[in-house]
Parts: sequence; C-alpha cells; structure tokens
Amino acid sequence: MSDHRLITTRRGMLLIVAGWTAVVLVFAIQWYVYDAARGNVDRFRYYLWWSCYTWGVLTPLVAIFAYRHPINTATWKRALPLHLVTSVGLIAIEISAEAMLGKLRLHHDLSVREALRHYFTRHTQLSLLTYWMLVGAVQLYQMHEEARKRELRSSKLEARLSAAQLEVLRAQIHPHFLFNTLQAATTLIYEDPEGAEDVLLRLSELLRVSIDESHVQEVPLQRELEMLDLYVGIQSRRFGDRLQFVVSVDKNVLNCMVPALVLQPLVENAVHHGIGRNKGSDTVTIRGSQEGEFLRLEVFNRNSQLGTAESVRNGVGLTNTRARLEQLYGNRQELRLYRLEPSGVCTGIRMPLRSAPVQPEGRCDEHSSINRR
Repeated sequence: MSDHRLITTRRGMLLIVAGWTAVVLVFAIQWYVYDAARGNVDRFRYYLWWSCYTWGVLTPLVAIFAYRHPINTATWKRALPLHLVTSVGLIAIEISAEAMLGKLRLHHDLSVREALRHYFTRHTQLSLLTYWMLVGAVQLYQMHEEARKRELRSSKLEARLSAAQLEVLRAQIHPHFLFNTLQAATTLIYEDPEGAEDVLLRLSELLRVSIDESHVQEVPLQRELEMLDLYVGIQSRRFGDRLQFVVSVDKNVLNCMVPALVLQPLVENAVHHGIGRNKGSDTVTIRGSQEGEFLRLEVFNRNSQLGTAESVRNGVGLTNTRARLEQLYGNRQELRLYRLEPSGVCTGIRMPLRSAPVQPEGRCDEHSSINRR
C-alpha cells in the first residue's frame, strides 16, 4: 500500500472513531442529565456503557448502510425512501431496547406500553437526528473521496497525454533524420561504397538504440553523447575532411538527465545550414556545462549565418525540440539562437540540472572529446 493510501485509510479510520465516540458521548450525557434532573441517577459509566452497547453497534451499521446506499442525484429517488424506512425501523428497535432496560432498572411501576411511550417521547427526535447526521457524514466522506479520485484520474490522464504528445514529437524527428541519412548514403554508393556501408551500419545501430529506448523520454547526457557519436560518424563520412566535430562536456554534468535525442536535431541543423549550404570547411562544436541550477548545452559552428538559421526556426527539428522541452520542463527551459562574432551561429539550450538515478558505468576525463575528420 502506498504512503498516500495508508494516510488516507488512517484518516478515514480516525474520522469513523471520532464520529462513533461523539455519538456515544452525546447519548450517554443526554441520558445522564435526564435522570439526574429527576433525582434518580446512576453512575455515569452505566450510561456510557449502555450508549456504547446501543450506538456502538448502530453507528457502524448505519455507516455501512449509508455507504452502500448513497443519496445523490442519480440514486435519491430510490435511496431516500429506503433510508426513511430504515431510520424509522432502526430507531424503533433501539428505543424499544432502551425502554425495556429502563423499565427493568428504574421504572418498575410502568407497564411495557407506558415505558415505550415514555422513551419514544423523549428519545425519538434525538435518535432520528443522530441517524441522519451519520448518513450526512458518510455522504460528505464519499464526496471527498470521489473528488480525490477524480483529481487523481485527471492527473494520470494529463501525464499520459503529455507522454503521448512527447512520443508524437519524437516520431516526427525520426523520419526527418532517416530521410536525410538515406539520401546521404545514396550519394555515397558509387563514389565511396565503403563509406555508404559505414553510413548504413551506423544508421542501423542508431535506429536500434532508438527503438530500444523508445519508451524513455530522458537519458543521461553520457548516453546522449554515445547516440550522437553514431550520427557524427554518418556526417563525417558524408563530408570527409571538410567537416570536423568537437564535443566538450564538463565531467560533472555527464550524469545529468536530458531529453533523448535532443542534440541530434541541433547538430543536424548546424550541418545543414553550415557546410551543407556553404563552401569550404566547418567545425561543429557541442558543449555542456553547469549554469547554477541549470544544465546548458550549446551547438555552434562558424560557417552559418543567423538569417539562415532564423529561416529554419519553424522547421521540424528545432520546433519539435522546443515543444519537447516545454512539455518536460514547462517554463524552466530555454532554446535560443544567436549570432557569433565574427561569424557563425550558436543554438543554446538551458534546462533544469537533474542527476540520473543510477551512475553511468565507467570513468571519464575532465572533458569528453570526440574529434572526427
């Protein structure tokens, strides 16, 4: 049983015990005061014991009956008459028992009929009021439980909806990347067969990893860099000596959680709008560092222009990355593009700094660097 359910159960039991005690004390005190006013009083524990005996038995019976036959907008036409009949019958039995006990102990001179009239006259109103107070208390408890369950169902539904939306966003990124990679492999088939084979093998491995972790929305940054290495190898084969990648990530953030495949669309944009559209060579740099309570990731290159980068602001990669960050972290995240001097564009991401539940295996140097030519 979860802690929340255990607390709720204990709270419900305490409410039941408190209600039962209140009913018992009210009847014991009322009976005691009534006899004391007539100079024929017994010890208070006698009244307390008899009240426990009568309402100690009746209280759970009334509570169970009210719980099984709630009075609400859907059931009141059937439940209300049922409670009216039950309340009259139950109270009649309870007061009759009181009358018989009272006749035996205190009112020997009264006949059975007179004893019944005596107790029914004085106890019926309070007994009926007590019955309906118990029914009302059970109804309030049920309403509270229903509201709590609706809230729980709503929060679970919202969580499932957010997860489904994230899966849709990830599914949109994969075809986009798959198309570009297959196109690159097609280009290399005749010019560099070994390169084309390497591209397809890396693509196969990347897709396998993606499928294996399709149910995971966040991974340690160390794992994200391993998946990025597969993509880096594909682009290195495609552009050869013209393109170089440098990954420099502080050791203390390697175990931090990041959205799965968050870096790949950023690197893809840097390649596509840098060396993919401009002559010459280029270096794409990926950095990771701690910034207070946040993790900062940056992807930048020197062969892009900010105007070109802004033109793809609504593209699949950046748009889905921004949407995933909003889904996972709300307003505690940021994705921003800005110009580098004297040339180049940087895409920066900031997200909450959270460590992975399990420390990744292996040890890393102060900076993890990958250099490919």
